[in-house]
Amino acid sequence: MKLFGTSGIRLKNFPPSLAYKVGLAIAEYKDIVIGRDTRRDGEMLESSLTSGILEGGGNVYKLGIVPTPVLGFNCKNYKLGVMITASHNPPEYNGIKLFKEDGLALNKEEENKLEEKIKNEEFKRVNWEEYGLVYEDKMAIKRYKDFILDNINLNGGFRVIVDTANGAASLLSPSLLTDLNYKVLSLNSHFDGRFPGRLPEPDKKNLAETSKIAKTLECVAIAHDGDADRAIVIDEKGRVYFDKLLILYAKYLSEVKGVKKIVTTVDCSMAIDELDLEVIRTKVGDVYVAEEMIKNNVKFGGEPSGTWIHGDLHYTPDGILTGIRILEIMEYYKKELYKLLDEIPEYINLREKVKVEDHLKKKVIDYIINNNKIGKEPEIIDGVRFSFDDGWLLIRPSGTEPYIRVRVEAKTIERAKELLNLGVKLVKEGIRCCT
Repeated sequence: MKLFGTSGIRLKNFPPSLAYKVGLAIAEYKDIVIGRDTRRDGEMLESSLTSGILEGGGNVYKLGIVPTPVLGFNCKNYKLGVMITASHNPPEYNGIKLFKEDGLALNKEEENKLEEKIKNEEFKRVNWEEYGLVYEDKMAIKRYKDFILDNINLNGGFRVIVDTANGAASLLSPSLLTDLNYKVLSLNSHFDGRFPGRLPEPDKKNLAETSKIAKTLECVAIAHDGDADRAIVIDEKGRVYFDKLLILYAKYLSEVKGVKKIVTTVDCSMAIDELDLEVIRTKVGDVYVAEEMIKNNVKFGGEPSGTWIHGDLHYTPDGILTGIRILEIMEYYKKELYKLLDEIPEYINLREKVKVEDHLKKKVIDYIINNNKIGKEPEIIDGVRFSFDDGWLLIRPSGTEPYIRVRVEAKTIERAKELLNLGVKLVKEGIRCCT
C-alpha cells in the first residue's frame, strides 16, 4: 500500500507503529517541530513519532495543539516540521504531513524517497547517550499571531461568525479576529477531536446549521476544517461558495493590488479565465500550487476547496489568513459579501464518480488520452481535461478512493449534462478496453 497521498499520510485508525517508523526515518533532520490538531489519537501518535525521532538521535520541539499555518510558519526556526492531522477527514482518521524550513510541504519526490526508507526500514538507531531531547515551544502561536497583526491593518467593527469545527483553530481564529476589531461570535470553538458540532470538512452539508445562523444574523461566517489550512466564507444570505470565493479574491488582487498572475488547479471554474490576469493551472494539491507559485514568482495560489496560499506572507496553506483577507475585500469595497459575490459569473457544475480499481486508473486515463475521440487537444496536467468555448470536461483519478472522478462546467445545464455523460462514457469505455 502506498503511504503518501495527495496531502501526506492519512489513514483510518492510524497505527502508532507507523508513526514511530516515520519518526525514525526523519530523525536525521535533527531539530524537528511537531504540532497536532484536536483528534483523540493525536497525543498518542505524537508520543510514537517522538520516540522514533529520539531513538534516531533527533530533537523534538512540541507545539501542542496548533493550526497547520502556525506549524508551517514556525518551521523556519527548525529543520523540519511535522503536523499530525487528517485535516478535513472524519474523526476516526489521522495523518502526518511534513513541512520544510520554508513552510512548503515535502514534494512528491521527497515523499517517495521517505516512503522507500520507511518501507525498507533503513533506519539509524543511536546509542542511549546520543538520544535526542524533548523541548516545548510555547511562543509559536504568539509569533504567528504577532506576524499577522503586524502585516494586516483592518478597521473591523462589524459582526463575524467563526465556526472552527472544534478543531485546532478554536482558540486562535476568534481571538485574532477580535484583535482586528471584529465582533466575533464563535461556533464549535472548544477543542474536541470527536467534532461534535459538525464534521470537519467545510462543505455545504456540514455547514447547513452555520449557514442558517449567518442568514438569520445577516453576517458572514468563516468556517475552518480540522487543522485550519482551509477556510470557506459564508455570505450574509447563508450561501456557501467555493470557486466564486476564489475568483472574487483573484479579481481583488488584479484590480487593487496590480497582480498579473495567479496559480490555481485544473478543477477551478472557467470564470477565473475571464479576469485580467494570467492563470497558471496545476494538479490538485496544495504542494503543486506552492511549487508553481515559487517557480513563476507568483504571490497567490489557491484551490476551490478553500486551501489558499498567501505567498506575500508565507507559503503554508492558511485558512485563518484566508478568512481575514475576505474581510479585507469587504472593507476595501465597502460592500456586503453577497453583493460582491453576485458580481462574479456563475456557471453550471456537475460531477460524478465511476468506480475504478487503483491498478486500472492510469490505464484508463492513458486510454482516453491515446484514443482521443473529442477532436480537442487535451490538457494532461492532472488526469485529462478538454476545454471548449462553452465549458470543460475533467477526468481525473481520485488520490484517496478507488474512483475516477468526472467533473464538468458549462454555461447551460443542457451542455453540462452532455459533457458529463460524455465523460462517464469515456471512462466506462476505458474500463472495458483495459480489463
